[in-house]
Amino acid sequence: MKKVILTVVAIAAFVLTASAQDNVANKTVGVPSRARIITPITLANSQALDFGVIARGTTDATVVVSATASITANIASGDAVVLSSATQTAAKFTVGGEGGKTYSITIPSTTQTIISGANTLNITNFTCSNGSTGTIGTSDVFYVGGKLSVPAAAIAASYTGTFNVTVNYN
Repeated sequence: MKKVILTVVAIAAFVLTASAQDNVANKTVGVPSRARIITPITLANSQALDFGVIARGTTDATVVVSATASITANIASGDAVVLSSATQTAAKFTVGGEGGKTYSITIPSTTQTIISGANTLNITNFTCSNGSTGTIGTSDVFYVGGKLSVPAAAIAASYTGTFNVTVNYN
């Protein structure tokens, strides 16, 4: 009988030792890691936002250039005149990068200023032909327009400036 009891005690001791080893506080597990590199997004501007040549009026005016490929600037208010012989253009942009990837477009939401010496004019209400998104390979080109304020007291001069447009992968 002693032999049987001794064997049972030895088996029980082995099971308790194995169970204690399974409950170790530290374990190591291999975790898969991944990365996918894609083509960087690019943005090129090939055409300026140009409100054309404007004859100021006797009242404050606004001139709007729409965000389309072929536009005509129009007087939204006031009595200024946009000369028909002068070219008006929406700013034109081309996006490049990983085909099929979507991107977001950020245009100014605040007033931007163009200057001539100490004189300034303001551009507001920027619009984008693609709304705020596009897909590379489908909508690679978009246009940006805006509204120019032309005060009756605007100084006759050529005004220039820049504004920022940003594209980001979604």
